[in-house]
Amino acid sequence: MAISFFRSQDTSIPISTIERKTFRLDCFRFIFQGFIDAEFKTYVLIMAIRVFNLSGKDKGLFSAATHLGQIMAPFVLKFFTKIYPLKNNRAIVVLLFLVTLNIAIAAWTDHGMTFLLCITLARISYKLTLPFVTDIYNCNYPKIRRGQIIGLLFTISALSGVGLSYFIGKILDYSLNNYRLILLLTAISALICGCIFFKMPNGHVLSQESASSLRSNLSLLFDDKLFLLILCLWSLMSIAFQMILPLRIEYVANTRYGINLSNADITILTAMIPALTRIFSCFFWGKIFDTQNFAVMKILVNCCYLISIPMFFFTKSFLALAFSSIILGLGYTGHLTAWQLWVMKIVPCPEKLGAYISINMIIMGLRDTLSAGLGYYLLDLSVSLHTICIIATILVTISTIGFVFLIKNPRLQ
Repeated sequence: MAISFFRSQDTSIPISTIERKTFRLDCFRFIFQGFIDAEFKTYVLIMAIRVFNLSGKDKGLFSAATHLGQIMAPFVLKFFTKIYPLKNNRAIVVLLFLVTLNIAIAAWTDHGMTFLLCITLARISYKLTLPFVTDIYNCNYPKIRRGQIIGLLFTISALSGVGLSYFIGKILDYSLNNYRLILLLTAISALICGCIFFKMPNGHVLSQESASSLRSNLSLLFDDKLFLLILCLWSLMSIAFQMILPLRIEYVANTRYGINLSNADITILTAMIPALTRIFSCFFWGKIFDTQNFAVMKILVNCCYLISIPMFFFTKSFLALAFSSIILGLGYTGHLTAWQLWVMKIVPCPEKLGAYISINMIIMGLRDTLSAGLGYYLLDLSVSLHTICIIATILVTISTIGFVFLIKNPRLQ
């Protein structure tokens, strides 16, 4: 797969040995990353609802955990660049070891709060790898092919998720006690990913400028108006998305809403269908990112959300729910591609990449930490799912209109 992909690419920029080796290692890594991503997005919530019977606020913490990692990113960058300098790939290894350890403890425990704490810590550690992974991509993959490479890697991740999701749903249907086996497999996957990063070429310690003071980095918000505006518009969309994402599983898993699907059917809707959509759309979104206006890409992503969000919560038909999941998967694939790479597109110089990424993560982390549990909080206040859906749709609409006005900005071409 790696060889055929590179043969099809524009050779005006030669393919280096580092790029080829990184890509081959990434192809292998994303097989296991697909399983980890599916675990954090779907299975842990099923376990929280049906194994540990956690409260709405506790389940909201699952959704907020990833974003707590974003808030901590600047401090972790500073630790691994100034206090205890490590090459970027070695820092990822340390963080993935923490993921492995916490998931293994979660598999061992019978106590709901211990399970909650360990999964929360695992998700935080997993998210903290993003600045270091982005730096590796920036160094090892050329700009002209970067989006398409990431798109292909996400396709591999999606194939992995499709191959395992239905099987895991059936295992949970057979016995909920099998959640331990699933968690252990996830821990092993995280450990394998860490070993792959250990072999990743071109590892280096991030520049001191990347870990400059938080106050200094925050000045970027005032010095770069385009950066600030994109963060604001993206925030509106993400608040809506993070608010309704965990409620999709709640809607089809909780008996109070009259659907109460099996674990296998839930994984089909929330894991397999989006993963299949990613398989067929990852390269498409990567090509759009490399060649088209970034604002246009974000408008297309938002339009997918505008279709899928109301469609999901205003129906009980499995076919309609499935079609909504297809559209959501299409939008989420574009969102992932853009999220992984967009800062590289507007950063004025490579030396400031780490600073831009850290501020991007802390601002979005603060926003998503609050919005991830917002859906459950509104439910606890007796706000209906339909009302939450309408609020989310309005937020995405405002975000879309904002990006329309950014289309002519030359930095987004």
